[in-house]
Amino acid sequence: MTGWTDRTAQAVLNHMVGKSPVFAMPQAFAALFTAVGTDAGTGFVEVIGGGYARAATAGADWNAASGSAPSLISNANPVVFPVASSAWLNIIAFGLYDALAGGNLISWDFFGAFPWKPVTVNVASPAVFTSPAHGYLAGDQIVFSTEYGGVAPTGSSMAGLMTVGSSPTTDTFNVGLNTTASGSGDVRKVLPQTVQSGIQPVFNAGSFVLTAA
Repeated sequence: MTGWTDRTAQAVLNHMVGKSPVFAMPQAFAALFTAVGTDAGTGFVEVIGGGYARAATAGADWNAASGSAPSLISNANPVVFPVASSAWLNIIAFGLYDALAGGNLISWDFFGAFPWKPVTVNVASPAVFTSPAHGYLAGDQIVFSTEYGGVAPTGSSMAGLMTVGSSPTTDTFNVGLNTTASGSGDVRKVLPQTVQSGIQPVFNAGSFVLTAA
């Protein structure tokens, strides 16, 4: 799930009880993802080709962490990537690594600092998603998760981006999927990014927001 990977969470827990210090992190390298993976830090797909490379950041490029439940940190300075030699499409998330290439994923999140919202899914054609006062509009892109609790409905894949269908109501919407059983979980709006060829992508201050409960 968004936030710390297992590597980071385990390092903090070991540090808390005096078993071992948190790993050194003198510099963080920002990455852009077209698909996301697991808490183990595997399965993530970075932008491929087109002149893409991770962006190096320093401590001064980030605001001090603040807030509660969750605490958060965001970039204080623009994060600048290389000029794209061909289009970078369907960028849905970003993350921080401890190396310019390879290395370990430390934390990640979807683009668009939107909250997770509880949802129930009722069997229908298409299935009806109920999330009180969700605020979604037709065409919005969302993701579904059961990491915070719930059971995914069967009959259709709930993985990846889903598009809110026409005429959502205050509390309900559909994404054009049919299900064979009801379910529940959480949904969240995502803002996919596209970088056109010849453009140097610059993500302004506050574009990268990372959280920890």
